Amino acid sequence: MHITRNYFLSAALRTVAAITLIAGTAGILSSSALGQNRSWTAAGSTGTVDEDSTAISQFKNFAVTLQTGATGTVRVRYNITAVDSLNRFCPASTSTVKVRFRNSDNTGATAKVSFDIKYTNVLSGGSTVLYSFDSNGKGLGNAFTTFTDSSAAIDFDFAQNVYWIDATIFRNNAAQFADLGSIQLSETTGTACP
Repeated sequence: MHITRNYFLSAALRTVAAITLIAGTAGILSSSALGQNRSWTAAGSTGTVDEDSTAISQFKNFAVTLQTGATGTVRVRYNITAVDSLNRFCPASTSTVKVRFRNSDNTGATAKVSFDIKYTNVLSGGSTVLYSFDSNGKGLGNAFTTFTDSSAAIDFDFAQNVYWIDATIFRNNAAQFADLGSIQLSETTGTACP
């Protein structure tokens, strides 16, 4: 009798443990599958530098910047691909843009980081600016900082459009800093997709 009771107790514990494990796994998978935190991200060093900028640009750690002692303008492009957080709403009314950068001249006269999010309609063509970022007035001197715009009026429609970022890093004084570290994008509010 004692052995039978222990067998049923251990079988019951195994059943409860299995149900808990399955329920926990389903909860993890469902929150991951929804893509609630899967923003589109790019480190500055993952962009494609224009051929006319290669002589003065460099990828340093996670950032793209001008080479030591160099001045001029570096142009970099980033392809924006469809991820869960850029397809959450149909349409989105606001999106969040986070930019990690360093700009030692807040006036933009001697150093500046800027970019445009652009799109082209796959049927009609063209090139339209959807959003613009400019580091003027947002930098912290010699340190990297993160700027967050959580009220950007951006709606991504990958069924109709192709998206990319056209970034510019400018410096005309070699003693200044102008670095693009990373960009993160996600739709934050809007009408749920069917």
